[in-house]
Amino acid sequence: MAKRNPQPELIEEIESGAERVATWIAENVWTVVITLTVVLGAALAWGIHDSRARGRAEAASNALDAAQSAYFAALGAGPLAREEPELANPAAANEIREEYLERFLAVAEEHAGTVGGTLALFEAAQLQNRLDREEQSDTLWQRALAAASGNPGLRGLVQQRIAETYESRGAWADAARAHEAAGAIEDYPLRYWALVDAARCWKAAGDDSKALELYERVEVAVPDLELPPHLKIQRGELRASQAPAAASS
Repeated sequence: MAKRNPQPELIEEIESGAERVATWIAENVWTVVITLTVVLGAALAWGIHDSRARGRAEAASNALDAAQSAYFAALGAGPLAREEPELANPAAANEIREEYLERFLAVAEEHAGTVGGTLALFEAAQLQNRLDREEQSDTLWQRALAAASGNPGLRGLVQQRIAETYESRGAWADAARAHEAAGAIEDYPLRYWALVDAARCWKAAGDDSKALELYERVEVAVPDLELPPHLKIQRGELRASQAPAAASS
């Protein structure tokens, strides 16, 4: 099947348009040169900025990984370990924590504004907590939260780490509120799991109504979310305990 030729009017319009562009360029050559210089300069600057940002992120990640590996090695853990072993001598363990607290703080300071720098604050906050310095630990968590303000995923993770710190202290209501704060961040990928954690903590705090409310909110929002067996049992027990109260009211 033969191709149809474009309509003559369309060809004339294209040709006349090309002529107008060529004429304008000839009459405004310096404007064109300056514009191209600005555009190319902006593209180059963005490329440099993007490259530098990647370089900063990589440097922060490497510094954090080196500090973590050295810390676990100092505690006698294996090369791939990411959990602290229990040392027979608590005083020796605390000396190591003091040393690496300063190192993590240095990484956070040197790489401020990067994910690695913020994660270094995580490590420092956890060490302060293990050294029984709750106030200093909380201050560092707030610094991490401020540093993560532009990153919903990281902010949610900070809130959940704060919650875990409260859990380690047995402060269940504070832990539940921190998990809920993570669950309120719409772009946090684990937001519904954070609400499940909040429900679990409210139950531990003795507030069964809040616990059940959160379990049911998650169930409505994501009915396919598969809870671990012990949390399914807990949700069922909460429903059973609340049913008589609802029936009598």
